[in-house]
Amino acid sequence: MTRAIPIVIAAYNEAMVQAIAGSLRGFIHVGDEIDLVSGNHNNPLSVGNVNRWCESLTASLPPGTLFAAHTSGLDNTSTLAEQALPAVHSILLDYEPDFDPTFTWEFAPTLSHLDQFAAVCRAKGRRAVAYPTGRAIQEPPLARYEWDYAELLNHVDDAYPQTQHWASLGTAAWTSATAKLRAQHARRGLDPHTLVVQLTIGQGGNAIPSGPALERYREVSREGLRRLYLWWSPPVVDDLSRFLAGIES
Repeated sequence: MTRAIPIVIAAYNEAMVQAIAGSLRGFIHVGDEIDLVSGNHNNPLSVGNVNRWCESLTASLPPGTLFAAHTSGLDNTSTLAEQALPAVHSILLDYEPDFDPTFTWEFAPTLSHLDQFAAVCRAKGRRAVAYPTGRAIQEPPLARYEWDYAELLNHVDDAYPQTQHWASLGTAAWTSATAKLRAQHARRGLDPHTLVVQLTIGQGGNAIPSGPALERYREVSREGLRRLYLWWSPPVVDDLSRFLAGIES
C-alpha cells in the first residue's frame, strides 16, 4: 500500500538527485513532486543543472512524478520561467529574510511581490508556489505584521509554508502552529483539513530525526493534510528512508 498524501522532496545537488533515483526511488509515487533547488539564498542560479536533473529523474522515476524549480528573487524566477524544461511545471519562490532580495515583513508589500511572482510564472505556463518563512506563524515579535498564510493562496497557485522550526520545538509548539494555520484557512473559507506543512529530516537547527518527524507527521495528519514538503541533506539519506518507510500506510 502507499501513503494517503503526496510528498514534495527537495534536491539541491548531484548526490540528492542520485539518491532519489536510487535508494529513495521506491518511495516516490505518482503525484509526488521533486523540488529542484538552484539560485536560492546567495547561491548562483544554474538552469542547466535544473534541466539536467529533471531529465535524469524523469527517466528514473514513475510516470506522473511532478517537477518544480526552487529559487529566490524575481530575476531568477524570470530566468527559470523562460528557460526551464516544460516538465518543470511549478516554480517555488523562497521568500524569507536574507533569501529574497526584496523580502519585507510588511504583509501588503509581500502580497504585491507574490503577485509579481505569479504573473512571471503564469506568463510562461508555470504554476507559482510561494515558499514563505514560517516564523510569522507564531513568533511573538512578528505578530504585529499580521501574516495570514491562507491569504497567500489568493495571490499564488499554492503555498508551502516553512513550518519545520515549529516541529523541532516539540509537540506543543507544532500543534499550536498547525492549529493557527488551520484557523486561518477556516476564516478564509478554505478547508482547514488540507494544509501543506514542511518537516526537515536531520540533526540540529530546524531538523529532527526520523522518529520525532514521524510523530510530528502523525500529529498533524490526524486532522488532515494535503501535501508534505521534506527538506534533507545527503548525509541523512538513511534516516530519510526510515521516515519515508514510516509514512507508507
